[in-house]
Amino acid sequence: MQELNIALGQNGRVVIPAKVRKSLGLKQGQHLRLHLEGQKIILEKTDGIIHKLQSRFGSIKQSLSEELIQDRRQEVIRELAQESGRKNR
Repeated sequence: MQELNIALGQNGRVVIPAKVRKSLGLKQGQHLRLHLEGQKIILEKTDGIIHKLQSRFGSIKQSLSEELIQDRRQEVIRELAQESGRKNR
């Protein structure tokens, strides 16, 4: 792991040194995730987060939205059947 000393600038700004930005492929305007671990400040590329999530949840075969749509369709069928049963009385 590479260690560098940097100074906290005006309004709490931190400049990531050019050689670090280049080695990580960071571009101006790119979003990073900041989180704290005890007394440490961790900056992480958001595409790394997406990769972690995909590897963690990639085994799920059906999308959540498809599952919700399927559940809702089944609810509608039950509701229509109940209404039909009431009208036939």
